[in-house]
Amino acid sequence: MPQSRAIAIFTDLDGTLLDHDTYSWTDARPALDRLKQLSIPLIAVSSKTLAELEHINQTSGLFDGLIGENGGVIALNGNVEQYGPASETVDRTREEIKSAVTVPVESFRTVSQEIIATETGLPLEDAIRAGQRHCSDPLIWQPAAKDIALARKIAEKHDLTLVKGGRFHTLCGPSSKGQAMRRMVERLSVTWLEDAPENKRQQRFTTIALGDSPNDIPMLAEADYAVQIPSKHDKRTVAMLDHPNLRIAPRPGPAGWNKAVNDILDQIIGPDPNTNKNSEVLHG
Repeated sequence: MPQSRAIAIFTDLDGTLLDHDTYSWTDARPALDRLKQLSIPLIAVSSKTLAELEHINQTSGLFDGLIGENGGVIALNGNVEQYGPASETVDRTREEIKSAVTVPVESFRTVSQEIIATETGLPLEDAIRAGQRHCSDPLIWQPAAKDIALARKIAEKHDLTLVKGGRFHTLCGPSSKGQAMRRMVERLSVTWLEDAPENKRQQRFTTIALGDSPNDIPMLAEADYAVQIPSKHDKRTVAMLDHPNLRIAPRPGPAGWNKAVNDILDQIIGPDPNTNKNSEVLHG
């Protein structure tokens, strides 16, 4: 698909594009439709597995590229690159953490599909896909601060990291959403801009990133425009990072996503003549 603007958007899912409780993206539809009209690529960047992301995209058709397991795996045009650690390394590290901390530790790789469904609120079929992990493992635990600190030290000893997402601490490799975003931009520059008009081919992508959790910080830091989506259940939002173009969305979830994306696009390329601003406020 030819691209009319050298813009790419990278977005977290849970709590960002998807509602924290319902997993719905309906309130973001006006901005999503605008991206399709402008042929601006939208990249999902998530701690979810590639199986989860592919299923979401099969049913929604929202995304042009996928980054899963906190940057451990990248998929574009059917080509997959994996940067994450071997599953054996993840399992060995988790078991060492389990022996060292003061609270019980289970994970997506150790519990049943039914428990994953209970912990996430996902239907069983979605929980099965959530368990299809190759290079990361969300922990199921109730840690104190000292447990988290100890777990991070153990992870670092094995060249892994423990990152906090919207719901879970996830054990994963040193790759981050930010590193994966840089690689995706390289791939987009080859596969996307080659179909652009000749006067656009030498342009670098202007990047917009949206996220709501600490594991999104590397991605937000890489972007030209960073959007922090406020938590649906926290009354006060504090900026997660220092960024010259950071903005905090006015509302949580897809409604805030919709407003932030449209506002940034208005700033970069001008207002959409087909968008009714009053309707946008009323409907998210």
